[in-house]
Amino acid sequence: KILEDDLGLKLQNSLDAAVADGFLDKLNGKYQFCHDRVQETAYKMLSMEDRASRHSRYGLALCRYTLKNINDDAMLFTAVDQVNRGGPHIVSGSDHGSLLAYLNLRAGKKAMDMSDFASALAFFDHGILFLDENHWHDNYNLSLELFDNAVKCTYAIGDHQRLNKFSEQVLSFARSFNDKLTVIYHAVSALCDASSLDEAIEKGVWVLSMLGEDLFQPSSRSETLALIEKTRCLVQGYPEDLLLNYNLMTDSSKIMAMKFLSRLEISLVMGRRGVIPIVTSKMVELSLVHGLTPMSAIGFAYFGSMLASIGHVNEGYRYVKLAKDLVHRFSSKEVAGEVIAIATQTIGYVEPMQTTLEFHMQGHKTALEAGDIRSASLNFNLYCNYLFWCGGNMVNVKTKCEEACLFMKQHKMLAFLLNLRPFLSTIVKLIDKEETPSPFGFDGPVEDVLISSNPSAAMIFHFNKMYVSFMYRDYYGMASAAEEYFGYKLDVWTLLNIACVQTYISGLVSFWIYRQTSDCKWFERGNRSKAAMRHWAESSQWNFLQKYHLLEAEENFSNRQYEAARQSYHNAIQLSKNHKFLNDEALSCELAGYFFFEIGKKTEALEYFTRANSKYHEWGATAKATSVYECAEAIFKDSSICNRSSPQVGEHPKKRYGSGHPTVQYGDGQGEIAS
Repeated sequence: KILEDDLGLKLQNSLDAAVADGFLDKLNGKYQFCHDRVQETAYKMLSMEDRASRHSRYGLALCRYTLKNINDDAMLFTAVDQVNRGGPHIVSGSDHGSLLAYLNLRAGKKAMDMSDFASALAFFDHGILFLDENHWHDNYNLSLELFDNAVKCTYAIGDHQRLNKFSEQVLSFARSFNDKLTVIYHAVSALCDASSLDEAIEKGVWVLSMLGEDLFQPSSRSETLALIEKTRCLVQGYPEDLLLNYNLMTDSSKIMAMKFLSRLEISLVMGRRGVIPIVTSKMVELSLVHGLTPMSAIGFAYFGSMLASIGHVNEGYRYVKLAKDLVHRFSSKEVAGEVIAIATQTIGYVEPMQTTLEFHMQGHKTALEAGDIRSASLNFNLYCNYLFWCGGNMVNVKTKCEEACLFMKQHKMLAFLLNLRPFLSTIVKLIDKEETPSPFGFDGPVEDVLISSNPSAAMIFHFNKMYVSFMYRDYYGMASAAEEYFGYKLDVWTLLNIACVQTYISGLVSFWIYRQTSDCKWFERGNRSKAAMRHWAESSQWNFLQKYHLLEAEENFSNRQYEAARQSYHNAIQLSKNHKFLNDEALSCELAGYFFFEIGKKTEALEYFTRANSKYHEWGATAKATSVYECAEAIFKDSSICNRSSPQVGEHPKKRYGSGHPTVQYGDGQGEIAS
């Protein structure tokens, strides 16, 4: 009908004739070819020139309709697609080309709103093709908007090569520094994603300086804490309901500064953590002085996380909840993914961890819809970690972790992949010690170089080595990895779940090393971990009390306070069970088994090893369950453990994991002579 009215054609008569001849079907007033082969044959009967002419003619007629009916998105896509099939050679003048470029811009922006970034990029590509060779002079604003949006889409789909190509055009022809900021913003993001952290941070700091926002780093931790306290006092003067309804930011340079500050946050978490308090405080300060922007939600999320990291967990919890409320106020998908990621991590220090898992999957989905692949990757990474440390089924954890790694590889999220790969390796070793995880495009030397330039990834790499060695009772491998791990003096200004996990496991490791070496530094490290866990248990007994009691048990064991240790192990096991942390329950039973063996209580030791074996199987850590069986078998050669444990396993491999008999490694050797 639209084509008939615009072009003066009688199309319906011809279509009805084709229906009568059996070439077309008519259903509910709509025509379609009776078979794909018929459509293909009919199309091939037209010459290339005739095809282009018809596509263009019909497309332009539909375009004229869409200019009058701006809310008909489906017709806009159909019209622009037809014009694009006709190609740029149909352009009859610069004004005509500009109109077609503008229609492609409209279609591309609509596709972005629908989170279809690949289709949006195709529209922007065609729009650029319809521009004449002097477009940067004659159609500057249209050209800038097409290229800026093309850059956003290439970032969203992980095509960094084309991102650089489009960016070069803008950087060459933009008339002002401000007009270059969108492409610089995404270039900084791509550098961070590629784990080029120093370059990303330096470029971001340079842009902020150009925008009048210099970052001065305090010279000591005490100065940093003073800065945080100053910001804290400033914010405390604003009631939460006032902050939620605060006036909006209108200064365009401040708005752009907030975008770059927010982009720096994750880069700093992985690189220069000491700068995080300066960036976070700056975001909060700009929001209070100049008004709120959607990026303010990110600032308050990190601010709450920062307060929680220095001990003010409940206060930090209030600010991350405020950050989530600000996302709803602005209805901003652009910031929602990152706010959900950071806020959920702090929420996990107050609310049961198991209940927060769905938040990260929501954050992943929301970030994907906004083209924020970085926050989508961050949420996917954190979800996998939470699922593991909450005691989720190991096979499911492995599947999700592999999906996350593949997603990050496909979208060039190298920095996040570097953090997740060692974790996946840990999961695989606990399920099947002989399996080798997929490299996801890495080889050993490349990964080593990249890790060495990323302090956060390096720390996580050594932590995972330490954890696996600890779980398989490989004392020497664990001690070596622990030295490497503790060698990274990275401040924790953002309270992520990994901080709790690292504190917990490194504390257990420290007490074991202390019992082997009598080196007081290890006892002090273990004691600091216990103190941190006790503090966190004040805000969430559900998440942390069982971990505190297990650290307490290991401390009492180290101090030879055996009755106190016995009670602490019991508390840790019971609370782990009550709070549904299957992994903690299995580990607590295992460590209790070693404790009772060392003090000569073989019957009780056997009981706890049997329970540990059962719980590891229930968790899905099959290889770990087998190693517990083998260790117990080595200790109790004459016992009936073979008949009492590991019912899920048909055969028990003779090869022993780790570095040998546990009594050679653990305690003072009393277990070897105990009856």
